[in-house]
Amino acid sequence: MIKKQVFFLIFLLITTNSSKAEILTVEVISEHKNGPVLLAVYDKREYFGKTKANQKANPKHILLGAKGLISNYKGEVTFDLPYGNYVIAGIHDLDNNGVLTGNFLGMPKEPFGFSNNKRGNFGPPKWEDVLIKFSESNKKILINLKGI
Repeated sequence: MIKKQVFFLIFLLITTNSSKAEILTVEVISEHKNGPVLLAVYDKREYFGKTKANQKANPKHILLGAKGLISNYKGEVTFDLPYGNYVIAGIHDLDNNGVLTGNFLGMPKEPFGFSNNKRGNFGPPKWEDVLIKFSESNKKILINLKGI
């Protein structure tokens, strides 16, 4: 009898997880008709905005990344995430090289955007401006990808 109770308690602890993942859907709209879209989810302020144009992002800085496809100016990417506060950054990777392509000054040449559709002045927006609270199942957000 005690073995069954202990087994049940262990089973309950294993199957009950407070960081249960839920679905967050990111709909993207671009000013260009077709091509790949790259999205990155950040959960730490100190890592956000560190990647510059023409540089690969440090995978240790990104909580989760995904690649999707824009077709007829629209695309959609889903993430399986625990509830929490996140920032999402995206680029329409027109040349399909896996980075935000920039000119010789480092200014982006490809459309990009952030959660809450906020833009920064001469750099990424402030963390607080692009932070989203993910606290409801099947949440959907929109990111507009625009060039400079």
